[in-house]
Amino acid sequence: MPETDGTGDRRYLVFTLGSDDFALDAGIVRELLRPPRLTRVPGAPAALAGLTNLRGTALPVLDLRRVVRPGFEPATEPTRVVVAEAAEAVGLLVDRVVAFSAGAESFEEEGPSKVRRLTTTAGSGQVRVLDLPALVAEAFPRGRAGASASAGVRHGRDEVAGAADAERVALVSFTAAGRSYALPLERVAEVLALPPDVVPVPRAGTAALGVVALRGRVLPLLNLPALLGLAAPLPGADARIVVARLGGTETGLVVDALGPILRLAPDAVDPVPSALSRGGATAVDAICRVDGAGTLVSVLSPDRLLEGTSVTTSTVRSHNPKTSDVMARDATEQVVVFDVGGESYGVAVGAVREVLRVPETMARLPRSPDLIVGAIDVRGTVLAVVDQRRRFGLPPGQAGPRRRIVVLEAGGNVAGLLVDGVSRMLRLDAAAIRPTPDYSGDAENAIDRVATLDDGSLLPIVDASVLLAGTDRSVRASTKRPRRQDAGAEPAA
Repeated sequence: MPETDGTGDRRYLVFTLGSDDFALDAGIVRELLRPPRLTRVPGAPAALAGLTNLRGTALPVLDLRRVVRPGFEPATEPTRVVVAEAAEAVGLLVDRVVAFSAGAESFEEEGPSKVRRLTTTAGSGQVRVLDLPALVAEAFPRGRAGASASAGVRHGRDEVAGAADAERVALVSFTAAGRSYALPLERVAEVLALPPDVVPVPRAGTAALGVVALRGRVLPLLNLPALLGLAAPLPGADARIVVARLGGTETGLVVDALGPILRLAPDAVDPVPSALSRGGATAVDAICRVDGAGTLVSVLSPDRLLEGTSVTTSTVRSHNPKTSDVMARDATEQVVVFDVGGESYGVAVGAVREVLRVPETMARLPRSPDLIVGAIDVRGTVLAVVDQRRRFGLPPGQAGPRRRIVVLEAGGNVAGLLVDGVSRMLRLDAAAIRPTPDYSGDAENAIDRVATLDDGSLLPIVDASVLLAGTDRSVRASTKRPRRQDAGAEPAA
């Protein structure tokens, strides 16, 4: 980048936005970057292009062309990101960086205010010097100014909901050899996609598939059907690794597919009938009834699942389950990852009641807004299903086998969210989670935190309580508006 000589002591960064040149005081410029991959923030104004990971920090990236000229539609792709200070660090998308330059500053009357002008040998020679902190403050009024006051109310609601939720039995379900099984949620560290590079271990046993690298350690993989003495088909495209805490170590159980997260009343879980355990302890701890149709799921015993196997699990990260499990829960947070519009989002697993396949048909709700795609019956309870794409301001998606309904319960609200897919469950280090930079302009923005993942990507985390409350208000507001098609409203199916 050329550097131009000037006449003053102060230096400026001169850059182009559209057809005009602008400048920033060089003292607030931290660095220049090529445009990185951005994580979109749903509901944010167009001037917030997204978030990016800058050395472990979620950096808000603003489209400076839209900040300077609200309503402007850029015709070209930006070529640089200027990282600068505006009360806090922000990234600024610009069309082109011209030079660092000196120059002579002057002031011009522009309405009731004065505008700083720079005469320089760079670019067009006459450029406007931007007051970045003032521009950002005007474009992004802090919507969460009252968030702290409402946080106490929200926290109180969460405690009530959490107390009710604590009475339920939480299970992660999956299929193995076509049969339904589950493990207690607290014994599942995370759920991962099956990578292609599994390293086999000779003579490790018929159930052993091999090992994979996971965050600097080795994770042993066991084929769950083989472990249970069932015919073990080759893992398919839907296969997942359920990382379970078994016998004091973490072991990957390869299953056919991930099922819903179940939260069942205690009386829906029964012990294994004694007639089935006469030959000794089985690998099944209990049988649970998940619906009125008689669907049964076997709950595996984390302590007996490895008994009788010749597989030795890795001693790395071995721990006393009575102490380190508690410590791990305190230092980590478990989320369910779902996909909407090509982006992934996390939601606290404690707010996820279930994950369901999308039924072939859903009952239509008369006079419901476009946000509501229908209603489903979940074990006797009718739930509205919200199109999360529309909730995030995106066009509706296409039907497909990956689509799921995530049933959320938080803050006294329950609803099903129609999402493009549910990919995995993650346990995140608390240190990797930070508040989302507050540039959404929405005091009720449901995405209030972001996690930095091991691969450097960012995962926005949805506050289920705020999301459901905001959805409820949106539905109420839309149903109050007059609808031209009321006379021809479609009856419920």
